[in-house]
Amino acid sequence: MKNHVQTFWLFALLFFLLPGNEKTYAAPHTDGEKSIGLTLSGGGARGLAHIGVLHIIDSLGIRIDYITGTSMGSIIGGMYASGYSAAEIEKFALEMDWESMFGRRVDLTYIHPVLKDRHQQHIVELPIEGRRIKMPTGAIEGQQLWNTLNEVFFHTYHIKDFRNLPIPFACVATNVENGEAVVMTEGDLVTAIRASMAIPSVFTTVERGGMKLIDGGVVNNFPTDVVRDMGADYIIGVNVSQGLRPAEELITPIDIIYQMGFYSDARSFFRNSELTDLFIDVPLEDFTVASFGQAHGIIEQGKEIARKNITQFNLLSKRDPDKDQKRISSKQEAIMLVDTILFHGLKEVRPEFVNNTIDISPGDTITAKKISRAINRLYASNYFNRVHYHFEASDNEEAFIITIDFDERPIASIKGSVLYSAFSGIGIMAGLGTNRLFHYNTKGSASFLIGEQPAFHARIISFMDERRRHWLQLKTQGRRLTFPVYDNFQAVSEYNQGILKNELSLSSMSGRHSYFSIITSYLFQSLSPNLITPTRIEGNNKAFTVGLDWNYNTLNRNVFPTSGQRFTVKSTYFFNQIPNIPLIKIDGRTATLEDLGIELGNFLQIQASGRSYVRLGGNLTQLIKLQFGYNIGSSQGFINSFNLGGTYQILENQFDFFGLNEYEVISESLLATALGYQYHLGMGIYATGKINAALYDFRFLEPEKISGDNFVFGTGLSLGYDSMIGPFELTFAYSPQAGRFIGYINIGWSF
Repeated sequence: MKNHVQTFWLFALLFFLLPGNEKTYAAPHTDGEKSIGLTLSGGGARGLAHIGVLHIIDSLGIRIDYITGTSMGSIIGGMYASGYSAAEIEKFALEMDWESMFGRRVDLTYIHPVLKDRHQQHIVELPIEGRRIKMPTGAIEGQQLWNTLNEVFFHTYHIKDFRNLPIPFACVATNVENGEAVVMTEGDLVTAIRASMAIPSVFTTVERGGMKLIDGGVVNNFPTDVVRDMGADYIIGVNVSQGLRPAEELITPIDIIYQMGFYSDARSFFRNSELTDLFIDVPLEDFTVASFGQAHGIIEQGKEIARKNITQFNLLSKRDPDKDQKRISSKQEAIMLVDTILFHGLKEVRPEFVNNTIDISPGDTITAKKISRAINRLYASNYFNRVHYHFEASDNEEAFIITIDFDERPIASIKGSVLYSAFSGIGIMAGLGTNRLFHYNTKGSASFLIGEQPAFHARIISFMDERRRHWLQLKTQGRRLTFPVYDNFQAVSEYNQGILKNELSLSSMSGRHSYFSIITSYLFQSLSPNLITPTRIEGNNKAFTVGLDWNYNTLNRNVFPTSGQRFTVKSTYFFNQIPNIPLIKIDGRTATLEDLGIELGNFLQIQASGRSYVRLGGNLTQLIKLQFGYNIGSSQGFINSFNLGGTYQILENQFDFFGLNEYEVISESLLATALGYQYHLGMGIYATGKINAALYDFRFLEPEKISGDNFVFGTGLSLGYDSMIGPFELTFAYSPQAGRFIGYINIGWSF
């Protein structure tokens, strides 16, 4: 008998010492009440309706004991489980820039000033690894999504078991290798939620626990079975997914492929919906998975359908104010003490560069915003596909270890895009770039425009210190274009022009967003008539230049910016001009440059331009623009002068102007100003109205020559779309001096 008792206690001791199954949860109730589980389905933007249901739950004081979610349901559910109230989640949803969060562009604020102008101006970028082109597992890495999730869940950095959140939580992903559902209940919360919403072919896969994971909606978009296994006695299930689409809506091959990916989930949905005690199916036919711009309407729809179930909600147990779940306040303002910083995944990039970039050291205290800015700076360096961090406990109970995981980009990549404008025609851009040319901290790129007006540009940038405050740049660019010549705003001729410019510069930062450059260059221009006209000129001109430039750029993005300023000041001295113009005819007679009033001697050129974007509130942005150009000491005619017109700046001496086509005004002195208002209609669509005015052919020492003939005015309205292939803009403009309306189309980035 004694041996049996000893054996019993030995097994009992082993039972309590052995670890339990991951899906086993101890019910938090000890008073005999039923525990309540909440399941939130995936559904993209439609998932914002979950917030409306949570509002009703909060207002009635209903106690939720377990939460599960998939995809968008995992974000909303994770926030609620970690201590956010429904009101706080709604505030987050309404204030979030969802387009940026789910986009692939980095806020220009974090890009090095010299790299901003051409940052991510391409449709595709395919890395070259091991002499092969490496295809990504998704179109978007989602670095901004990583950053946002890290900020939102920063206050949970010390929690590695999701059962220890204020409300126990689990989310679902799919193992891409075998198609099985993966229930995540421990580890890094941000990685788990990011994996749960890795939409196939849209977002890249997430590696976690040796598996490659994608969106859990593929196999289990409504995981009520998981919340039941966690210990829920009563299950509330909120579904915002519209399920499989009917046959008449499956039109394209992409529609069919997308449908096939959710067959497994469709079968599990019916089983899981039967597990619910309160099933809430939110009707959202008027919204799509991408309707983030209609967040308010979606949330209100969730509230409305929840109110229709108010009777059933009232039957559920309410929170005891004295025994309420632990709520965490000031989530994003939490402060953490840094014990140690560890780097994982660095191969080619130096740790010194990372340390200088993040500017965080052991002993520092950090907030979610501070570390997000540091991670953004690292990602913006273009050395990494992804930068992610997580926290681990240290020997110092008051401090934590930050581990930063890097996925380095391959050494080179190929890029491509398409563009079209009424002036330059259609073209295809192909390019090659590398982050490590010859040696570390040297970037190189070359791009070619194949089309009606071909062009190329290439450059090498060599940073001279780890903080990238000083650099040398070698740049070459060329273009062949056809442009019209106007007389009194009427086209009278057409010329072919070839331009080649080789440039060497030494630059130094003058602030976080600005730098000075000393530049010397060699410039070659050729000119030949494309039409037979009474006045003809044919030949070429060579010149050397030396100059000093200052650039300042705080725009938040290159297309349709909503905040920031862009200023450029240039002073360029032209010398050793060598004209070779064998053909000059005026009314059929042979002539000279002097007959045209052109004197190609040494001269100084001054240029200045500035743009300012100020968000006035909501979706409205005010823009102010100023452009100035002036040649001192010589009469350059149209060879080295400025041209006014066009809605986009394509050429170096071009000033854009609503109401005129390119080259409608050519002058050695120009001053143009513009005032406009840009309104974001949502879904990447922008409407812009602008008025502008310009003064040309003036001399500071001869103000008496300024008259009404020196002024031109214009106004216009454009509708733009920030598409996957670049900006698309349709413009209608009018100038009373030109006396006509013009329509203008731009597709893609200017080259």
